Amino acid sequence: MSNFLDWRNRMLQAVWRQGDPISEEVLAWMSELYDEFEKMPETEFCELWTTRTFSMARTAFEVIEKSVFDETGKRVAGEEFDYINYFRDPEFGPVGVVRFKSTEVSTPDWAEVLGVVAEGVQEFVMDYYATVWPVCGRHTFGLHVDYLHEAAVWKCNGGPAGGHVVRAVDPTIRL
Repeated sequence: MSNFLDWRNRMLQAVWRQGDPISEEVLAWMSELYDEFEKMPETEFCELWTTRTFSMARTAFEVIEKSVFDETGKRVAGEEFDYINYFRDPEFGPVGVVRFKSTEVSTPDWAEVLGVVAEGVQEFVMDYYATVWPVCGRHTFGLHVDYLHEAAVWKCNGGPAGGHVVRAVDPTIRL
């Protein structure tokens, strides 16, 4: 077990995430990698970390793009929208940073990636269409990304209690 913990700590340091809270999902993925490859070098791990984060961002974009279209009839694609880019140079910051408008994520964690992409798409919809999306049906306020039980959620800041969760960002997740 200590071999895995040593390896995990080295790999998290390689991707600049040592000491940061890491989700159970990411820790389980790392455990699977260790079980399968055990002595994986840092360079290979960093490449897998980046590839996984980027792949999740593309999937998250598809989920959010569909939500925007279903709720507003507006498209979130085209030349005017460079929706995802990333870099891998560890001298300039965490490995595998995926930038989405003014937001970024560098951890292959579904909730975090989905939340960041949702914020980026929300920013695009507001800038490009001058439209608030999504909106709380109860208060007609714009919603904000938050996290509940390791899930990205849309939260309204309205109401006497100072806010409430409206729904999960991923429509397949039930809260």
